[in-house]
Amino acid sequence: MYLTDRWSHLNKLEKKYLKEAMKAYDKIIESEDDILKIANRYQLNFEDIERAKQYAFGKGVLQNQFIPDLRMAQSWERMTLGEEIDSDEVLLKHEILESDLVMNQGLNQLDAHKIAQNEYPWSIIITKGDKQK
Repeated sequence: MYLTDRWSHLNKLEKKYLKEAMKAYDKIIESEDDILKIANRYQLNFEDIERAKQYAFGKGVLQNQFIPDLRMAQSWERMTLGEEIDSDEVLLKHEILESDLVMNQGLNQLDAHKIAQNEYPWSIIITKGDKQK
């Protein structure tokens, strides 16, 4: 099955310790109403949200050998539920830009991530937020 296959790049230990994040990613991919909710909430293009979702949580995971990040999944879930925090919109715009650069403009993932991180530094914002607690 597709959902299981996309984790084939992870070793047994990674699969064991990332199980919660992997389940959260699977839940996102199985969701059918999240894209429309998020697009409406942020007044963004449906296709951009759909592309970002597939890139970050779906097909892009195996293609780019992404390690599942529970914080990303939690952010997506909050946006779907209308319970977003400020950093969630930064993540969304980061993934929209990065997925566009890779999927539509042919950039490699690392360069696309650097560009997206410059404009929408989600991982820096959440790291600072975590340290302040």
